[in-house]
Amino acid sequence: MQQEFKKAVIVAKPHQDMVLYLQKTIAVLKKFSVSFTLEQTAAKLLQSRKSCTREHVARDTDIIIVLGGDGTFLSVASQAVEAQVPVAGFNLGTLGFLTEMKKESLEDSLGTILSGKARISQRKLLEISFKNQRYTALNDVVINKGAIARIVKLLLKIDDVMVTEVKGDGLIISTPTGSTAYSISAGGPIVSPEVNGIIITPICPHSLTFRPLVVKDSSVVTVQLLTMHVDTYITIDGQTVLPMNFEETLQIETYSKPLRMLVAPEINYFKLLSDKLNWGI
Repeated sequence: MQQEFKKAVIVAKPHQDMVLYLQKTIAVLKKFSVSFTLEQTAAKLLQSRKSCTREHVARDTDIIIVLGGDGTFLSVASQAVEAQVPVAGFNLGTLGFLTEMKKESLEDSLGTILSGKARISQRKLLEISFKNQRYTALNDVVINKGAIARIVKLLLKIDDVMVTEVKGDGLIISTPTGSTAYSISAGGPIVSPEVNGIIITPICPHSLTFRPLVVKDSSVVTVQLLTMHVDTYITIDGQTVLPMNFEETLQIETYSKPLRMLVAPEINYFKLLSDKLNWGI
């Protein structure tokens, strides 16, 4: 069923040419008779007094348009997921896997989306339970040590079955979408977003025999810190940082709601990988 867009919210990051891209975006929205609201950063760049906060970008809108990079995209992902508002991301930097569409094609791609010709890619998230609080992650949750050069020991369980005690710098648990984020830098596999799985990647493991794992997305992953007197932190999507103490446990599973990511027809995931990672060059 074709989705009709009548209201949009524009989210932007500070960028030397952002005013130009905002003006192009607004021109396309006006062409398709789509009313719009500017998030605070975008409003400041255009010297507009009317705006919404980043926490409220998913209120009363049909689409969120992100102009920036993956960090900007991640900052609005949880709001978009809870409201089930689709997000269109345009990359104004270099290496962006969430902001898939290029700035050079902004007007054409946005026009395609607003005319109802784009597809929606359903992206799975992780739900993290820690200290009676719940968080969501589109990319990953990372458990790692602080600045001191010591290893940490983490007890890893999958569906209440002990897998191993991971000794090293930490552990990354990611979605297929997040497989091209921190996980790939730590030697994890690239996993297509359409695959239903959870990726577990060790960071500099002391034992070279422990390799990255991909488990089914219905799994429940549990991690317990077994090391004392080493500063250890949980980082969720690079946005939220939580201290983790000795014998504390976090639980990770697939979240019940997906992110609805708008993708123009010309976007192909494997072509994106080839372009971003310079394959064949």
